[in-house]
Amino acid sequence: MLSPDTIRTLTSWLVNATEPSTPTEPPGPATPSDPAERAGDASPAYALLVLHDGEAFDAPPGARCMSGVAVAIHPILVDAYHGGLVDLLPDLAAALTPPHRTAANRPGQPHTVVHQRAAEALTSAFAAPRSGMRLLACAVAYDGIHTDRNPDDHRDVPGAVVMVRRVDAVDVDGRVYQAVRLPGGHATILVDDEPDPLDTPATHTGLAALLTAAVQHTTDAPAGSG
Repeated sequence: MLSPDTIRTLTSWLVNATEPSTPTEPPGPATPSDPAERAGDASPAYALLVLHDGEAFDAPPGARCMSGVAVAIHPILVDAYHGGLVDLLPDLAAALTPPHRTAANRPGQPHTVVHQRAAEALTSAFAAPRSGMRLLACAVAYDGIHTDRNPDDHRDVPGAVVMVRRVDAVDVDGRVYQAVRLPGGHATILVDDEPDPLDTPATHTGLAALLTAAVQHTTDAPAGSG
């Protein structure tokens, strides 16, 4: 079970992860050999986030620090799916989970090789940055739409549609996090300790599958690795 302090720190980390993406030039031709890569300084349009924590050095006994790794997912790979991230995440989880590495090779979906290359980029993110650190959560950051409507206005009046930065996450205790940052505003976050399957973000199933794959990867890793 995660402690209240850890949950607060994780929540703060996810809020910070909603910093707006940096505009870039439109992607060029599809490059299946690079479907996923470590994110640099610029926030990518789509990124998978893996979070660990562990004992902090040069700090009072019992103090812990948190570490997060972002892996950029090429928009072309996301766009290859009718459901975008919602359909992509379970396929990545399948590619990461032996012996089902061919499960993602379905008619109408990108070739399995693409998923396996993406899985290779994700595998290193699942490994703990240093010995003794534990896996906390998996998250996905992406740009989405939001209807900017006054909640106190009960008239049937449509609100303005704006682009926002979203971060959805699932932690090892099963909590669901939804962070949203409106343009020029502060981020808000909802933490659901007992998520209702009928009232969770569309990415929840895929994130839960990825977290399961990450836990298995951590368990199966050779002693002293990562």
